[in-house]
Amino acid sequence: MTLHIVSKSPYGCNALTECLATFAEGDVLLLIEDGVYALTDHKWEAAPAGSVYCLRADAEARGIAIPEKVEGIDDTRWVELCTRHNPIVSWYK
Repeated sequence: MTLHIVSKSPYGCNALTECLATFAEGDVLLLIEDGVYALTDHKWEAAPAGSVYCLRADAEARGIAIPEKVEGIDDTRWVELCTRHNPIVSWYK
């Protein structure tokens, strides 16, 4: 059960596309920083239902609404995801 963290915009790099190509059952996706721009690009919907999270503060700072299918989380929940998933892979290219 891998925690995939995408921190770059899908409009500037292929990190989200490459991440989703490796997705396996039980994996989860966390969008942070400019990665939350993926919420305006529907590529994230390729991930299984209930497996997509975003850092709420990052979405709010960028004026991006969080879709119902995505769970907006805080830093405490982020730490919890990190303790429950192994490995953790950061996607930023």
